Amino acid sequence: MSSTATRQHASVRAEINYAGEIEGRAVFDAVDPSRTNLAFVPHTVEIHDARPFQDELSLDREGFQLVSHTSSVVHSTDLAELDRVYHQEMAELIKQVSGAREVVVQRSGLVLRTSERAQERVGTTPARFAHLDYTRTSAEQFRDSVLTAEGAEPAPYSRYVIYQAWRATSTPPHDSVLALVDATTVGEQDTRLFYGVFGPEGAPMSLLEAQLGLASEDHRWLYFSDMTPDEVILFKGFDSDSSRATGVMHTAFDDPMSRTGSPRASIESRFFAFFD
Repeated sequence: MSSTATRQHASVRAEINYAGEIEGRAVFDAVDPSRTNLAFVPHTVEIHDARPFQDELSLDREGFQLVSHTSSVVHSTDLAELDRVYHQEMAELIKQVSGAREVVVQRSGLVLRTSERAQERVGTTPARFAHLDYTRTSAEQFRDSVLTAEGAEPAPYSRYVIYQAWRATSTPPHDSVLALVDATTVGEQDTRLFYGVFGPEGAPMSLLEAQLGLASEDHRWLYFSDMTPDEVILFKGFDSDSSRATGVMHTAFDDPMSRTGSPRASIESRFFAFFD
């Protein structure tokens, strides 16, 4: 693990968007945005810099950790090259760090982002609300879809995990940063189900479940200051073993210590790991 930060802060105070009042079923509709009814309320929270204790964090306890890793294509914006090279690099890293027997890429999880301040934007902008990307139902849907798409047939397994990988590809300090909640401080009452509509009714993978974060003073928000392109945050999207951290609430936030920092650019990727 790396400790290359040029500055460390005990904590910052920043706004996090939690779910607000939503009538009926919460929906994000990419097909017909007029049907989207999500509502958010900003809350000012304390977000601790995890640099001083980064070696104490665990994928199976807090649900995430920072790992040193150099990619040969970290600055590429060629999606075909990233799919071919970066996915393979990260799959090998996740296998090494997690001890998984097999790792399969969720190719639809490859996302490039640049902050709103960037003069030249690549991909999409940061997601600015507290959320978890999977439920057990959607994890199973993605698992089956990914295995079919990849033609993969894992040997019998006792457990599978969705790992999400987040890397800043621009030079620190960054104007926008990823914040994550220590999974030990999140209860079932702290989330609300919402549905993403991504295709016509009845089409495969057209309706997917995810979770919105509900405000709680118990949440322990963490971030890693001044991440370099040679570092990556690995965090859990889902773990079929409920005795471990099963998912990590996360969001982008504006770092008040870096308002003059460079516009953030980042790459995200997702993987299914299978264990004996």
